[in-house]
Amino acid sequence: MEKFLIKGSSSKGVKGLINCSGAKNAVLPLMASSILFENTVVLKNVPLGANDVQTMIILLKSLGSKVQIFKKKKILKITNKKKHKLLVKYKYISTMRAGVLAMGALIGKYNKCSTALSGGCSLGPRPIGYHLAGFKRLNCKYSLSKGYINIFSKNGIKGGHYHFPKVSVTGTSNLILASVLANGITTLKNISIEPEVLDLIKFLKNGGAKIYSAGKRTIKIYGVKKLNGHQHEVIGDRIEAFSYLCTAAITKGSIKIEKINPKYLATELKVLKNIGCNIKVGKSSIELNRKNKLKPTNIKTAPFPGFATDCMPMLMAILTKSDGKSKIEETIFSNRYMAAPELVRMGAKINIKGSIAVIIGEDELNGADCISSDLRSTFAIILGAMAANGTSCVSRVYHGLRGYSNLYNNLKKIGVNIKKKS
Repeated sequence: MEKFLIKGSSSKGVKGLINCSGAKNAVLPLMASSILFENTVVLKNVPLGANDVQTMIILLKSLGSKVQIFKKKKILKITNKKKHKLLVKYKYISTMRAGVLAMGALIGKYNKCSTALSGGCSLGPRPIGYHLAGFKRLNCKYSLSKGYINIFSKNGIKGGHYHFPKVSVTGTSNLILASVLANGITTLKNISIEPEVLDLIKFLKNGGAKIYSAGKRTIKIYGVKKLNGHQHEVIGDRIEAFSYLCTAAITKGSIKIEKINPKYLATELKVLKNIGCNIKVGKSSIELNRKNKLKPTNIKTAPFPGFATDCMPMLMAILTKSDGKSKIEETIFSNRYMAAPELVRMGAKINIKGSIAVIIGEDELNGADCISSDLRSTFAIILGAMAANGTSCVSRVYHGLRGYSNLYNNLKKIGVNIKKKS
């Protein structure tokens, strides 16, 4: 099992340029949606180095899609020449929550499927009740047997109305995928408006889907008979961009991220400015440098355009080096503070009570043996290790490799003293 050995240094900040990868959280729904299309779908700027993308490729092949990989060009070509299999096996989605999106695409096209309950990061309960309640409004019935959800629509998917009780990114995408080929009009309210969801909508519309805004967090979907394959470039990964910006923030470094739309990180960049980072944005770039002491802050995670829950663990790591007391309230996932105990092992002062984390900034952190337990906690622990005195050993980094392309090489590129250990 691969580990990272990181030698921290408080006197040497990172420096360099990172080209942002395509967004992992955008490309996985796009890949799942390819099931709906006729002809060939071409996806560009695909983060092929992210393990979840490789898992989704295997899943699509298992269902019958032909997937061609052009590694150097970061391109995927997905072709559907025959009817898909309608069983999404557990082994293909046990580590990847996005696998549940195959359900929406399959029932949207074939009106039935059997899908294993998906895995992913251990962030607390992540039920798909909203998905299933929405599918029922589209004339579907379902049953649960031996860990599989068997879902079908006897007379085909029909347009309906559904109001999400709470904003759900994956739920929104799944209901959209199920609705684009439906008979009639579907209205979805209180949807996610994350950039990755909007990228999916853009992709579907360019293929012939009829999806229209109908007010705040509301869309109307007019069912069409088919979608036609076309080319699409995946948006930049805002969570990856924020993660690398944090490497400069925590080490008094300087970094530039290219191929990212700064508007995707408007709230997060404001927070970084408020705690003492100097930030310069271009049309598709963000530069950050930090020279002065970090200031404390209070934040609360929220659906876009609020502060992203996926960015919170990295901010928490930064705040362990701030000058004062900070407070974070996590409103999305109940188990999002998995990096905290490992940062505490390095000497950080973090007290968690329910959904609230209180961080007292420390002048020094010290290297320690740490274990990552989910995708974003991996990067947060790496940040702590970078700012600590001495060497840290970070185990189970495979969690981070699920979502970060070329993580090791990028860290080395900007000057992190890092080595691999098996």
